[in-house]
Order: sequence, then C-alpha cells, then structure tokens
Amino acid sequence: MTYGVDFSVSSSWNAGFIGSVSVKNTAPTGANGWLVEFDAPFEITNLWNGVIVSHVGTRYVVRDAGWNSTIAPNGSVSFGFQAASQGTAPAPTGFVVNGEAVGTGAPVPLPTVTIGDISIAEGNTGTAPASFKVSLSAASKEPITVAYSSANGTATAGADYTATSGTLTFAPGETSKTISVPVAGDTLLEGDETFRINLSGATKATIVKAAGIATIVNDDAAPPPMPSIGVSDITLKEGTGGTTNAVFTLTLSAASTASVTVGYQTQDGTALAGSDYAATSGRLTFAPGETVKTVVVPVTGDALSEGSEAFKLNLLQPTGATLAKAQATATITDDDAPRPTLSVADISVVEGNPVVTATGVTGLGSGYFHTQGSQILDAAGHTVKIAGVNWFGMESGRYAPDGLNVRNYKDMMQQMVDLGFNTIRLPFSDQLFDAASTPNSIDYGKNPDLAGLSGLQIMDKIVSAAGQLGLKVILDHHRSSAGAGASENGLWYNGTYSEQTWINNWSMLAKHFAGNSTVIGADLHNEPYNGTWGGGGTTDWAAAAERAGNAVLAANPNWLIFVEGVASYQNNFYWWGGNLMGVKDRPIQFSSPGHLVYSAHDYPNSIYGQPWFNDPSFPNNLPAKFDQMWGYIARENIAPVYLGEFGSKLTDPKDVAWLSKLQSYLSGDYDANGTRDIAAGQQGVSWTWWSWNPNSGDTGGILKDDWTTVQTDKVSSLQPLMFHFSGDGGTTTVDGTTRATFTVSLSAAAATAVSVDYTTVPGTADASDFTATKGTLTFAPGETTKTVTVAVKGDAAAESNETFKFALSAPSNADLGHSTATATIVNDDGGVTTPTTPPSTGTPSTGTPPVASTATILPKTTVVNDWGTGVVTSTVLKNTGTAALDNWTIKLKTPLEITNIWNAEIVSHTNGEYVIHSAAWNYHLDPGQEISFGFQAAGHATAGSFDWVI
Repeated sequence: MTYGVDFSVSSSWNAGFIGSVSVKNTAPTGANGWLVEFDAPFEITNLWNGVIVSHVGTRYVVRDAGWNSTIAPNGSVSFGFQAASQGTAPAPTGFVVNGEAVGTGAPVPLPTVTIGDISIAEGNTGTAPASFKVSLSAASKEPITVAYSSANGTATAGADYTATSGTLTFAPGETSKTISVPVAGDTLLEGDETFRINLSGATKATIVKAAGIATIVNDDAAPPPMPSIGVSDITLKEGTGGTTNAVFTLTLSAASTASVTVGYQTQDGTALAGSDYAATSGRLTFAPGETVKTVVVPVTGDALSEGSEAFKLNLLQPTGATLAKAQATATITDDDAPRPTLSVADISVVEGNPVVTATGVTGLGSGYFHTQGSQILDAAGHTVKIAGVNWFGMESGRYAPDGLNVRNYKDMMQQMVDLGFNTIRLPFSDQLFDAASTPNSIDYGKNPDLAGLSGLQIMDKIVSAAGQLGLKVILDHHRSSAGAGASENGLWYNGTYSEQTWINNWSMLAKHFAGNSTVIGADLHNEPYNGTWGGGGTTDWAAAAERAGNAVLAANPNWLIFVEGVASYQNNFYWWGGNLMGVKDRPIQFSSPGHLVYSAHDYPNSIYGQPWFNDPSFPNNLPAKFDQMWGYIARENIAPVYLGEFGSKLTDPKDVAWLSKLQSYLSGDYDANGTRDIAAGQQGVSWTWWSWNPNSGDTGGILKDDWTTVQTDKVSSLQPLMFHFSGDGGTTTVDGTTRATFTVSLSAAAATAVSVDYTTVPGTADASDFTATKGTLTFAPGETTKTVTVAVKGDAAAESNETFKFALSAPSNADLGHSTATATIVNDDGGVTTPTTPPSTGTPSTGTPPVASTATILPKTTVVNDWGTGVVTSTVLKNTGTAALDNWTIKLKTPLEITNIWNAEIVSHTNGEYVIHSAAWNYHLDPGQEISFGFQAAGHATAGSFDWVI
C-alpha cells in the first residue's frame, strides 16, 4: 500500500464540527499531485488546503491546492473542512488516494460538555451566589475550554442578578467546574423569576447541553391589605331660611395602626355653591383605631318653589388607605309651596287692508356719499351701506391689481357684482406714481386695453369699469414704498416718501377723479400701527389725518374721508388699524363736516390668538370687544364706522364663531341677542372683506387659487350683510296694520320676580304677514298678567286664514304650563285703498292667469371638523322655489347636543328635535338665494345624524 489516511475532529457542536484528513506517502519516492475520494454522511460547508473537484450524493473528490501538490517519501499532507451535522461527528469512509483504495482508523470521539439547572432562594437583602455546575463527560489529556455568559429570562440583570460572562478551562484530568452568579435579595412580593447561563465555543469538546436555567424562588410574604374609605349619600330638607347642615359620613373599612388621611371637596350639581350651599373643602385624619368621621356642609334655606337640587362631595388623595366610594350625593328636597306656572292663550285677529302711497324715490347709491350721525347717505339722502371687497396688487411691485395674468379685469369685476358686492377697496402705494414704476404680471392677451399703461392709467380703467357696472371705489393708501402688507415702519411716510408727498399724492388723486362719483373717498392710510392717537409730534396719526383730510376735501369736497385706527391706545392693544378708542377723547375734526368715516380692521383667531379668543366667555365676549375698540362710535351716533378689512379661511372653528358675532354687530344687533338695536331705516356698519385675491396667505380669498372658482362658504356667510345699489321709483305700504295681543298669565302671584323669554314662530303666516317679535317678560312680585303686541300686516289678497305661533321658553322662578299659543289671522278679503296721487301704471295684460309662486327650502349640512367627541357643522339653506321667503324655520332631528349656534337661533329643543329660526339679518331668502348657518355640537356625527324637517 502506497498511501495512508488519518481523519480527526478538532471541534464539534450540536449542529456541526471541524475535521481534518491527513494523507501519508509511505512509498520511497515522492508523489507529485494528489487526488482523494471519500464518502461523507455530512455536508461540507467550507474546505481549506485543497479544492473540491466534485460532490455527487455523499461522494466527495478533493485535489491538492497546487502549492501543496508534492508529498515527499514518508511525508504527509493534510486538508481541513467545516461540516454541518447533527450530534456526534461522523467519520468519512471509502477513501481512494490517486486511484488506490486506502483504509482509515475511526476518530477518537471528543468528550462532551453539559451545564446543570439550579434553584436558589432570593433572600431579602444583599446577594447570594447561584452556582452552576459544568461537567465534562470524560477527562482529557489536553486542556479544554468553553465560553459562558448570562442572559435574562423573567429575571433582569442589574435588578435581580449580576450579569456574568467568561471562559472556563478544564485542565487535563479535570471533569467539573463551577460558575457563580450573584443574586440580589429584596422584599417585593413577586413571582419566581429565571435567568440562564449559555455555553458556547468549546475547544476539543462537544457541547451537549448549552444552557443552564437558574430559578430565583421568591420568599417574601404579601403585606396585609390597606383599609378603604367610603362616603354615604344623604338627603335633607332645604328649610325656608337660615342654614341646615348636610352631614356626610366617611367610613374606614378597618381600623388602622397608623393615621389615615383623605381630602374632600364639594362640587356643584343642580345645587350651586353660594346660593344653595356653602362650598366646603379640607382634609381629615382617622387616628389609629378610628373608623368613622363626618364632613359638615351648610345648606341655605329659601322660600322659593323649586325642584329638588343636589350637590356632591368628592374624596381625593388618600394616604394609608384606598377609596372604595369616592363620591357622595346630597339631595336637597324642596319644602316650599309649588311654583306658579306661566301660560299663554290662543288668539285671533282680523287681518286688515294696506294703504299704498307713491314714493318718488330715485336710485339707491347714486352720486357722491355724505354722512349724518352714524349713517352714510347717497346724493338723494337715502341711507346706504358699503358692502365690498378688497382687491389688492397695485400697492405691490406689480403696480396693478392681482389676477390680471389669469383673467380679464372686467370679467372679474362683473363677477364681483354678480356675487352681490357693491364697492371695491383698491390699495395703492406712493411708488405707483413714480415714472419708473411699470405695471407687470398682466396677460395683455386677456387685457389688451391695459397694454402700455401706467399705474394711474390702469387705476382709471378700473374706475371706469366700476362705474359701468354700478360699483363704487374707495382708494386705499396701503403703503409708502411698493411691497406687501402694511408699511414696514407702521407710519404713513418713510425715508423716501415724506408726509408731504403722501398729502400731495392724495390731492392729485382727489382732483384727478373730481366729478366722477364712482370714486367715493379716500382711505388715508392702511394700519398706521406705530402712530399715536393724539399727543402731537411726528407720529401723531390723528393730527396727520386731519392735515391730509382737509387737503383732500379742498381738492374734492365730495369725497368721504376714511380714517383708520392705530394699534394701541392707553396700553389697550388691538389689531393694527382696529383701535379707535381714542376717538372718544380726541375726535377727528375736518374743515368740512359730513365727510368723516372711521375705519377699523378686525381679524379672527387663525390670524393671531389674541387673549379674547381664549377667554372662557368666548365667543359671547366679542360684542363687548368690538364695542370697546370701534363699535361704540356708530352705536353712540358719533360717526359712521366702516370695517375696511376682515377675513378668514373659515377653517378654524373659532373663526366661524367670531364671524357669527361680527355679522350680528355689523347688522346692528350690537349685543347679539337676535334683535337689531338700530332704528328702522338705518343701516348697520359698512364693510369690505379681505380679500378678493386668493393669494392672501392669512385669509385666502373670495376666489380659489384658479382665480375663477368662488369660495361659496365665504359668500354665503356675507350674503345677509350685502346691500344693493339699485332701483328707481316705486311705492310703499303704510298703515293697514292691526295688533295681535297675547296675554301671558302667571297662575299665582310670586314673592320674587318671574321672567320668561318669548318669540314668534312663522306658520302659514310669515314675515309678509306679521312683524317677528322676541324678548323677555318680567313679572314684578304680585303681578299675574303681561301682554305682548305683535303687528299684523294688512293685505288685499283673497286667501285662507293664516297662523303663526307665540312660544314661551327659559322661565325663571316659575314653570311652563301652556307654553305655545296660536294666532289666527282672519282674512277679510279687503281691497287696496287708492293713494291720493296714484303712481303711473301700464296697460293691464290679458291672457292666462299667472301660476302661484311658492318658496321651498333645501338644506345641506357639511361636517367642517370632527374630533370624535364633538363636531362643527355648516348648513346651507337654498330657496329652490319661485317665491321669496321670510322668517324661515326648520326642524332638526339629531342625537347630537348643540352647544353653540351662529347665524340662526334655537327656538326649542325637545327629545332630540331642535326648532331653528332665522337670525335678525338673514330672515329673507329670494328665489335661488343661499344663506348659511353653523353650530358646534357634542358627540360624533354619522351619516344619519342630521334629519331635517322642512
């Protein structure tokens, strides 16, 4: 035999081993090259000092690596490999070397390594060693090593034991070693916990059991349970005077060896602290052994007839005990005589007939405007209201109104008219009039008549188109230098454009547009926020406004002069341009009366979170804030007020609530109670919305970003405030009214004042048949009847009898009996009384009688915001019929609880059904017209949450 083969295993583990094959040349001559074949019941995953030539089934063929191809006489060469195999490493068989079959001896098996499991009592303090025994199956003639490391189970290193790792070495002949791990003691009541020691990386041995589990046995006992505290409900009679004690009993479930304390505090229910009981709070102590304590709350007696009332006592923050019953209810039973009831009876009234007289009126909004008290009047003396929109861009470096790169300017202005606006506020800068200021960002293909024009010439074009469309124009000095927003220095002049330049430019414009009543006035400067109201000096805005205003009126005595507010007056801060508090101390005086209009700006929470938006009384605090800053000027008849800027994207619920209160104020309902506070025939506050442009970052625009599509929610919100300059001649109905008198009765005289709210509700009769009325009745002590008179309008139409309702609600110190009365308007088929000087009439037409017109309401509700426990909604009402509608009323069936409503009012709420009525300023709906109102409600909205009943 020429060759011999030896196989050995140097390392093994459960899933594999490392083996080596040694080939010996026993011949007297050297071998040049070698090729070894063998059968292997394992998978070779790596091989060194040789090259695998082939592997078919279990048969491997391995040749030399080139550098080790020569085997000297009686020399040897070896190659090694790593193999995958389960259990003890198997030996290869069937060796053939260079075509010669060769036998091999079986390898000597490696000893095996195991680690044992242990249990150890935890202990209460310090540490105790957990000792793992690691065993070798047989002694070795060579050192054997194995690595170890700890690993968490339910026990955690650092808290329950000390993390441990290292290497064990079995010296030749050794078969047992120990690994010690410190275990931490504690007194916590907990379950048994475990960790383990893992073995790895054995040399010259095979690991059979690689993990030892240590169980830390808990040896702590559970502490005795804490006692619990409870408080009992009580019932007591109120009494007719003085105080009665409500005594709450607190009980400890078991006596304690230590002191137990608990806090307590009363909480309002239907009984209110201060009027029904004395608010009480404190902390009491159960001494060791005590189990009962009491808390005394004084209850106030009275002689009022009322239902039973309740308040609560809450326990909180116990020490040494838990809370079993943390709240108790005290029920105060009423022991007074029953409360009186309020009732109203049905009535009927004969309708009556109208008297028609000629008016001889010319068109509304004609000519120049002037002022009288709080009102703006046209050339014919009619009260009018500015209801417009801001169209900015001329104040910027574009020197032209924005949007002209997208649309024709006349088309946009026609759209303004179609939407109901009657005025444009047109901002500009002093720089507009410089020779180098060239208009740009204009598509001259869409606006060919603007090509080559200066900024002033484009302004002429805008004014000319406005006059043709019936629009008025207010010129607004928005800035000194061209740019965006208010002037950077907050003043009406800067280092480039002096105050005199500002005045000269205004005088130039006043002369330029003299005789053209389309331009009705000058907004002297936008938002002079660093100006002072009075005081003298170069920043005295009031004095500067007088200088400029007098210069303008000298050049054009027909203009209105709009004077904006400042930002702060006597340390009261408000929106830039919105603070007009100084007017009461230092009014503006022009050389020519009848031309002054004070102008304010007002914005909502989304622009800046002013303190009043976070006040607990928001939004009901807003009318007083408007009144403080600018509204008092109109309310006290000092001068007209014009809200030159206000606007919002209407995506913030607080913005929606702000706009609702502002709508009321602008319409003349200064306290937002649903009733106009201005005289009949007077107009509310004039306004221009910011802005027409969609490129206003804070508010967006009336138009969407395509400069064509309308933001309908904004227009719907403004619709009730619109005012139209139109109409010539006509007639008016006078006299012809009768009175429907409702008698409200109290079942018995009361010792204290009784009040109740009332309102009329349309039925088959609407605003064309009677004058809507609402208010509050107060019965003085001893009174039992009150009356409310409602004006019924006569007409000449032969029609059926019509009805409306009179409803009582929100009684104080009384209950409702018969709370709704029906008024029947009895038709008397009367004719129209001929006027003394009849208006001219045309030739009567003949043919088919006209079809009767009807009004039909179509509601559509959108959820604007839903945060899971509450929603904000917007409802659009559209008159889809052919007749106008006044004083609309609709019903809503919903599981939601309405907590706030704007642009409408709730008449009643019973069993999930709300009756909702128009506000004072949006009661009228022409055919095709839309209005919107909104509400906030508690609950989550679904598809079936809004069931409208028309």
